[in-house]
Amino acid sequence: MFLKKKATVLISTVIILSLMSILGCFLYSTMKHNNELGSYYKFDMDKYDFGNGEEDTLYKFMKELNKEREDKLYNSDESNSDDKGLFAEDFEKKIDEATLIYSKNDSKLLLVTQNDNGRIRKREILYYIKEDEKIVLIPTYKFENSDE
Repeated sequence: MFLKKKATVLISTVIILSLMSILGCFLYSTMKHNNELGSYYKFDMDKYDFGNGEEDTLYKFMKELNKEREDKLYNSDESNSDDKGLFAEDFEKKIDEATLIYSKNDSKLLLVTQNDNGRIRKREILYYIKEDEKIVLIPTYKFENSDE
């Protein structure tokens, strides 16, 4: 009887200690991962920072492109019009201080802005066109070098 009580206490102690060590390992790996992400963010803060001004500008460009697309679809005589009509040739649009540039040869859409430091950034933008829907512009973390 005495042995049975000691064994139960020993087994429960081992189980509790193993659960605590698993929890400790998990917390350690989580903290390490958070610190790495924090250092990446601080190191490349300019790269991962998508400010409100840039977001508003991208939204304005999206509204303008959708308006142009609707006008082209409304004015076209064909029922089966080309969705890529806006992106059939190179274009450059400007709103406030920002510029949206499309290069047909590279199939790249670039948002050219100036950040708080006065540095000009050319952020690559993905665009999606779905049938009977709007054009959606999605910012990426890819930048074109402007050191040329």
